[in-house]
Amino acid sequence: MSRTKYSMQSVRNGIREPRLVWTELCKYLWSAHRELFELRHGSGIDVMAEDWDTLLVLDACRYDFFAELNWIDGTLESRLSAGSSSPGWIDANFTGRTHHDTVYVSGNAFTADIGDDVFHAIYPVSPDPVAESAAVDAADVFDARLLADSYVIDPETVVETALEAHERHPTKRLLVHFLQPHVPLIGETGLEIYQRIASQRDLSSVSRGGRGDRFGALNVQLYEIVEDDTFGIDVGDLRRAYAETLEIVLPYADRLIREVDGKAVISADHGELLGERLLPLTGRKYGHFEYLAAESLRRVPWHVVDGDDRRRIVEEPPVESVRMDEDEVTEKLRVLGYR
Repeated sequence: MSRTKYSMQSVRNGIREPRLVWTELCKYLWSAHRELFELRHGSGIDVMAEDWDTLLVLDACRYDFFAELNWIDGTLESRLSAGSSSPGWIDANFTGRTHHDTVYVSGNAFTADIGDDVFHAIYPVSPDPVAESAAVDAADVFDARLLADSYVIDPETVVETALEAHERHPTKRLLVHFLQPHVPLIGETGLEIYQRIASQRDLSSVSRGGRGDRFGALNVQLYEIVEDDTFGIDVGDLRRAYAETLEIVLPYADRLIREVDGKAVISADHGELLGERLLPLTGRKYGHFEYLAAESLRRVPWHVVDGDDRRRIVEEPPVESVRMDEDEVTEKLRVLGYR
């Protein structure tokens, strides 16, 4: 007799707690929704097969927000990302393949999962203290406790690391992964949201591991907190905070484009759900999850900036990449709100 997925104990648990049945049904619902989305729109582009010398990836950047806020000269198109999250995007574009003509500079912690033989070199960007970040206006932080032991992937550090990598490897394509506009939301509205939450809740109850007043603790459950009427935060506040964070990273992207040669493209690994209802009678969705698919989550910018001179690209065997140790990876994931 063939084995069934659900045991009698599973059935009993479902009778006692009907929410477990609903949770299981939702898994099938969202899986079917994603399959239908990809049947209609396709599975997404292979970014490494596209024509560019420098690819700037803005983490979790929606096409519609970029189209409204971008001021960098170039030709804007859109593409469908191959992933709904960074791990999904990395897996779809890099796993089981070699790109020895490319150097990857990344502020995204999931880069640590990429093997040493995939790129010519990988340069991870470590978090900087929020208080030292040029991207964060300390004047917007009226509660000094929020800055204590808090970190951010500074876009200026990403640019400096990318320029150093380009100088070291001038004949390689340059893939540069900024963290923004992914959380933490570091503009005026985002900092106000964080401080409003921190003033009303013991963050040790929010963070995984009880790490106290820090961006990582807030990011872990930020979207769930937004749904809590206690804090008076609505979808409009969240979207404004997201937009401000995107506006913060754009000058850094522009600087990098101007300081390296060749053809540049600004894109994203995936978009971001900011309170959309993907299906009737379902709740609002926030963030990004690989099991979901929607235009706001998979539609990303493809902004082409043509350079005067194309870079001469040479494929060569990998060199020893810089690697973060386990503690550094954990800290980086904490900044992202995953730990």
